[in-house]
Amino acid sequence: MLPRVSIVPSGSILLSGPMSIHDQVTRSTNSAAGALLSLTTVLSLSSLTLLVLLAIQLSYQLLPKPVARQTLLLHTWHLFDFLTHTIFEGSYLYHSFFTYAALATPSPSDYPHPASVKPNGQAFLGHPERTYGPAHSTHPTALLWQEYARADRRWARTDTNIISIELLTVFVAGPLALYICYLLQNAHRKSGASQWFCMTVLATGEIYGGFMTFAPEWMTGNASLNTGNWMHLWLYLVVFNGLWVAIPGWVLWVACGELNKAWRRGEEAAGSRRKKKQR
Repeated sequence: MLPRVSIVPSGSILLSGPMSIHDQVTRSTNSAAGALLSLTTVLSLSSLTLLVLLAIQLSYQLLPKPVARQTLLLHTWHLFDFLTHTIFEGSYLYHSFFTYAALATPSPSDYPHPASVKPNGQAFLGHPERTYGPAHSTHPTALLWQEYARADRRWARTDTNIISIELLTVFVAGPLALYICYLLQNAHRKSGASQWFCMTVLATGEIYGGFMTFAPEWMTGNASLNTGNWMHLWLYLVVFNGLWVAIPGWVLWVACGELNKAWRRGEEAAGSRRKKKQR
């Protein structure tokens, strides 16, 4: 029997019936699993492509000329990183905290992942009568996350592990990526050591965040992941998330090399000063 849907005075959606919210999410995110492309899919991928093109264009305009290829790549990546964290993941946080549906019969089973409800049964934000997340909105940014939730349904609802990571991502990693762009644009006027240090911090955080996003799933049998559809598995889960492992890994390699060069130059300069004093 399908759940009843009615509008309560506050304007939120009231869900009731024998089917739990977890079952509804599972059904809604897997019902279109066979369809590879939908309008939402095309628009979501197009918006991501636009951010890449915007980051490339702005990098060409903002960096002083002439610009080395490595500097251009680093600036483009960190600008794209900032835009993605702020616009896309910022919208996820907004829907996680401010978009909700009212539940007729609250139950811990209404959350898609064990991390969503604490062992003592305490509900998210102290509202057991509500279920939060992008699944409860028709806003374009919510539809984007509903599309991604076809691959990982934790993103359609409120998962406290994901939200905890995204709070750091949006409010720490995003601004730090923008600051790195500023340092790259002004590298001719400032010491280069600070930019390589910031890149090291950010890249390490990106890789750690990716591990903490998927480690709970690996330890619980990938219960929230849809690996039966090749596009959801390889494009959404592997490629999109792999970018934030492979590219930060490359950034770490470059940054460590530059920091080693700076360290050696410092040691050589200190050695020269000691020799002069000895004379």
